[in-house]
Amino acid sequence: MSSKAQQLFSVTIFGYRKPGMDEDAYHEYVSETHTGHLKELLIKNKIVSYHMQHNSTKGRALIDRILPNIPSEKVDDADCIVQIVFRDIEDYVRVKQDEQFKTVVDPDHAVFSDPSRTKFVTGWFEFHIADGELV
Repeated sequence: MSSKAQQLFSVTIFGYRKPGMDEDAYHEYVSETHTGHLKELLIKNKIVSYHMQHNSTKGRALIDRILPNIPSEKVDDADCIVQIVFRDIEDYVRVKQDEQFKTVVDPDHAVFSDPSRTKFVTGWFEFHIADGELV
């Protein structure tokens, strides 16, 4: 899975749960319901990978074990970090233009997310180690 052979790109989403939504309910919803709406659409459009990191209260409490004495203002409070990797920007553009995205996936964000806090970054993507092996 060499990213040197072919340039890859990604969009990373820092997601926040809807105000008043229970943390466990949020993580269950994005993992099961929301991704259920999205996975086949991503496959159909040749998306390379779709990763979700759950940044729960319990998980954030482990940061001191990894980075002792890190100031709390350096610890991001996003509830979920999603990364979508693709070979061509147009592959992801097609996802966003698809009727399934417009009528199901995008409106579904209103159920669980706080769009006023959601942030996005995009750029090229590299693998250096995959499955415990150098790439």
